[in-house]
Amino acid sequence: MREHQSEPLADGLAEEAAFWVARIQSADATEADHRAFQEWLARDLAHHRAYEELRDLWSDMRDVRIAHPGDRKRIASGRNIATTLGVVCLLSLAAFVGQQSGIVDRLQANYYTTVGETSVVTLEDGTRVTLNTDAAIQTHYTDHERRIVLLRGEAFFDVTSNPHRPFLVDSDGLTAKALGTHYSVRSANGALPQAVQVEEGQVEVATPAGKDLLGAGDVLTRDTGGKLVRSRQDVASNTAWRDGKLVFSGQPLREVLKTLAQYRHGKIVVLDENAARLNVSGIFDLNDTDQALRILEADLPVAVTRLSGMMVIVRSR
Repeated sequence: MREHQSEPLADGLAEEAAFWVARIQSADATEADHRAFQEWLARDLAHHRAYEELRDLWSDMRDVRIAHPGDRKRIASGRNIATTLGVVCLLSLAAFVGQQSGIVDRLQANYYTTVGETSVVTLEDGTRVTLNTDAAIQTHYTDHERRIVLLRGEAFFDVTSNPHRPFLVDSDGLTAKALGTHYSVRSANGALPQAVQVEEGQVEVATPAGKDLLGAGDVLTRDTGGKLVRSRQDVASNTAWRDGKLVFSGQPLREVLKTLAQYRHGKIVVLDENAARLNVSGIFDLNDTDQALRILEADLPVAVTRLSGMMVIVRSR
């Protein structure tokens, strides 16, 4: 979605714009719908801007062409309650389908979690693996090595030492080899980058770009272009999800919302840059993301709008 520096959308306008984005690009939109849409646009210049922002949002959700205000499409029914409910269903369905894309990974996995769930498993060698939300792993143990394939999500590993059987985690072209340690590996998921975080000990990370040795407190992230960025962070706070908590310290609201979205079905979208840049510090219960959103709305100058059970829009107020 594009970033905007202008004033945020007025209350209620996001819902209207969402209706017209879905309605005008729908295959059953009528000429009467098109005329009503043009009248809605003509009533206020803010309607144009709102439509553009929500059109970009829809494009982010689905790889489809979205109508511009001047486009004309073939259509069929009026603007009524049934149509409005249909739009909400379309928005919800798009988000739901995106969340359900992990079905194949789960079918291939030895262990997995669903959205909003965390779980601890103990492997045959005594290694404990804590799976974060929507995660899936395969285990491949032989006499010579212990190899884990991270299919999706994030997992934290408390590795039982065995120098004769090295412990390795593979994730999308990245291999993290434990040297007697506690560490997490996260796959890239579109919202958060691929990462290795070391809480204790050392981890040797290998990618096509080379190798790097990480120590306690080191975090290595890898963007979609393959670039590796190493930093020092509070790994215990970053992985507080193991204790059912999400900990943030001066992080942009944009990043906080990305994290919250991992623990709920649907999509959270921040509409304007002023809101996205707000700093957030706090501890939230990952099992109640609705409460987290209520706290953010109460503590920050933002409005939280729920278009349906599957779509949340956050904007400045």
